[in-house]
Amino acid sequence: MEWIELKEGFFIRLDRGEEVIGTLTEFAKKRGLLAGFIQGIGGIGNVTLGYFDREEKKYTKKTLAGNFELVSLLGNISLLRDEPFIHAHAVVSGPDFGALSGHLFSAEITLTGEFFLRPISRGIQRYPDPETGLNLLCLK
Repeated sequence: MEWIELKEGFFIRLDRGEEVIGTLTEFAKKRGLLAGFIQGIGGIGNVTLGYFDREEKKYTKKTLAGNFELVSLLGNISLLRDEPFIHAHAVVSGPDFGALSGHLFSAEITLTGEFFLRPISRGIQRYPDPETGLNLLCLK
């Protein structure tokens, strides 16, 4: 990983073999980032995407083997149990140029990953919501 800090946030490059969500979470933790926004593109593999089943109140996961373009990653950073938590969705594309998308659980960098992380000025906590089964943002 290499990164630079700008007035607007952090530009981060992840390298081959680094796991996207874990590495970015550790980056936020080491810098004391409590909340923010993240976006990214790159070349990835071993991707696990999810779709939230409202009836079952759980994610259905699908792991994709092979190499993919990370066409778009959009997400946010908040606090879950006082630790940085990245909630990200991704669109990936394979050699057939078809797009697959969903909640991004994990992905390994196979070429390079280019991310922009924009911190915000205060921490935002998540709390478990029994009605949905999700950890929702607390904005009060």
